[in-house]
Amino acid sequence: MKRVFFPTSLALVLVLAGCASAPQSNYYSLSGTAEPAPATAARGDFAISLSSVEIPEQVDRPQIVLSREGDAQVTLLNESQWASPLADEIRNALSHDLTRRLGVLDVSPRAAPESLPLWALGVTIQRFESVYGRRALLEATWRQAPRRGTQGAQAICRAEIEVPVQEGMSALVAGHQQALDTLAGLMADKLSGRALEAGQGVTLKGCA
Repeated sequence: MKRVFFPTSLALVLVLAGCASAPQSNYYSLSGTAEPAPATAARGDFAISLSSVEIPEQVDRPQIVLSREGDAQVTLLNESQWASPLADEIRNALSHDLTRRLGVLDVSPRAAPESLPLWALGVTIQRFESVYGRRALLEATWRQAPRRGTQGAQAICRAEIEVPVQEGMSALVAGHQQALDTLAGLMADKLSGRALEAGQGVTLKGCA
């Protein structure tokens, strides 16, 4: 029986070829870009404290989960993943958008000075749907509670936001970024005492 020996260079080529054939994953983030604050932003003398965001278990995965129109089947995209856990991505995006709109800091209650009025905020995501080439859909409930002498009422509100998207993963992620920015706008309006308005693609489901 003859033994077959592969030259070292040939073995290296085969290893590299195997690596090259493996699909490469693309990573996406929901965090917004460094945009200037809106001209109507209220420069508040308070801070916010946004807690961890709760999300549905079916989308709590590294992969982006695609839904199918009129079908219960979902698809996990191993080649398209979130840059960090989805709950963290959503929280970071909302924190960025809220602080940009309100002109305030998002801080831990332990880190905030005792003299600084504080709003405690919480968000629960009921639906986070991604339909390729069709829409990004977000349904969320948010809670606001005054702390440390903050002037305002406790409230809980719910809204559904749908953003049409074109084909492509970047377009789908951008749709979710827009939906989260819209949610942050509703949260900022409620904190500032302004009436909530259902803009395009927004369905308000009430406040209590």
